[in-house]
Amino acid sequence: MSNEMNSPDLHVTAACKLLLEAARSGIEFIFTNLGSDHPAFIEAFATLAASNERMPEIIICPHEMTALSAAHGHALVSRRAQMVLVHVDVGTQNLGGSVHNAARSRVPAIIVAGLSPVSINGERLGSRTEFIHYTQDTSRQNEIVAQYMKWCYEVRDAEMTDQVLLRGLQIAHTEPQGPIYLTGAREVWEETTQAPPQTLSNWRPSKQAGINPEDLANFDKALCASKRPLIITSYLGRQTDSVKRLVELADQIGIAVCEVNPQYVNFPGDHPMHIGYRRNTLIDEADLIWMLDIDVPWIVSKVQPASATRFFHLDIDTLKASMGFWHFPAEQSWQADSLTVLNQLVGMPRHIDEKARTQRIEWIQSSKAKLAMPDLPTPGNDAINIQQLSNAIAQLVNDQTVVAFEAPTATDRILHALRMRRPGSYFANGGSGLGWSINAAIGIKLSQPEADVITIVGDGSYVFGVPSSTYWVAATYQVPQLTIVINNGGWHAPKVSTLLVHPQGRALKSDQFWITSTRNSRLADIAAAAGGAHAFRVSNFSELASTLEQSIKTVRQGQTCVVEVMTLPISAQVLGDKNETSP
Repeated sequence: MSNEMNSPDLHVTAACKLLLEAARSGIEFIFTNLGSDHPAFIEAFATLAASNERMPEIIICPHEMTALSAAHGHALVSRRAQMVLVHVDVGTQNLGGSVHNAARSRVPAIIVAGLSPVSINGERLGSRTEFIHYTQDTSRQNEIVAQYMKWCYEVRDAEMTDQVLLRGLQIAHTEPQGPIYLTGAREVWEETTQAPPQTLSNWRPSKQAGINPEDLANFDKALCASKRPLIITSYLGRQTDSVKRLVELADQIGIAVCEVNPQYVNFPGDHPMHIGYRRNTLIDEADLIWMLDIDVPWIVSKVQPASATRFFHLDIDTLKASMGFWHFPAEQSWQADSLTVLNQLVGMPRHIDEKARTQRIEWIQSSKAKLAMPDLPTPGNDAINIQQLSNAIAQLVNDQTVVAFEAPTATDRILHALRMRRPGSYFANGGSGLGWSINAAIGIKLSQPEADVITIVGDGSYVFGVPSSTYWVAATYQVPQLTIVINNGGWHAPKVSTLLVHPQGRALKSDQFWITSTRNSRLADIAAAAGGAHAFRVSNFSELASTLEQSIKTVRQGQTCVVEVMTLPISAQVLGDKNETSP
């Protein structure tokens, strides 16, 4: 720090202290939407900028969904919390589904919100000056998000600002990682403090361990004795070295690996032991199921393991205590670091029965042949189906590509085509709050400026992401992405859910699902209007490859492109048609 900031005559407010400590702790960005509770922060921004002091870069986000989702995207790559600064209760509420996403994805984030001032006579700097300081004063603001947070706390005194932040970072970064929520009133952020800086090494996150030697030996014995072992994982790949170790172990023993709703590249998609991305795969055939860093390994109502199957669960979060009802069987369950345990297993001395290993691999290969995804019929009239689009996107992927994915009902088809193999080249949302990907791509690009970030998003998710905010930020802060919007004329997920419950119901017979919310929309034009993105709309397969190629070249030149691909519509229903009748 400069001598000026260390001068005893300088008024270092709590807000200023928070910014200085954030930068010293490695926080690079503050994603924010400012409000009436932030005068102390705005003044601190100006003060630190004038003093050439190091503080996180300020990224103004027109909507809070962009702010937390971008911090989420950054954390997926960096594993470090970024700061999200929002406005009292209403800004907190505007975070919406991004709060759920950060919690379920187990990513660290520091969310800071103001509180309405309580002093009313003007005797304290920051006291009430506007009518909204009455209407925005809630009695339990933190409860808006509390069930999704690892920790909630109020900064009550300027002297404790840095220690509260450091404790928040320690909790957020300790596995299972997650978001924390800090609040403070206007008067507190305006208070000055001369508290000496903390020793950062005293605030490190807790480290995770492996499993004890006896359990390790018994587990290894069970793996080697199994005839049809199966690993199911979703988020092992948050540590890229874990992918390499899992490959070594699978090769050593001969183990099938299935990625379900993968949040990362957990296993190379083209590896001989990789059996795809469909949930419930081989659950009824495996005689040993290893649940490895996963939330939902199979759907109980759809498939049942054999009665003699052995179950083991190794996870950074075995109990899923933040969820409601959750249970999958396991004779042994270890809350441990998967990389540490994989290192233990790979390094173990063992005798491999080559005949047994060969039989396991033969089972995997024969299963893969049965599980092969059938081709979709080629549509007429030069139309585009999801398989054609998936294959076209796969042609864009190279060693510089990082994919942000959010097209839930097309997951199997697209991932089957992409077969992502490089750890750290693919990210998806661990939650279900739609609108994540286009905003997460901002954080991904900020953390990996050299990457070609390609966002694959459904039309519904695109709209939920508040694209008018996303693409303004992308243009203003020069974080280009290629967004490929799959426009099938509506939100497919409710139709899928309906048909799972009513496969021959009236909704199917009448083609009435009330989901065609993007019919006739020009979604790419939103990005063009908001941030000057290059907008394309493709309806003909003959134009698809050339448009995508042109777009990725434009992105590499530093400009965002949004390609809206019109695929086969999911329903012909016309919403708002007063003459529509049910057959």
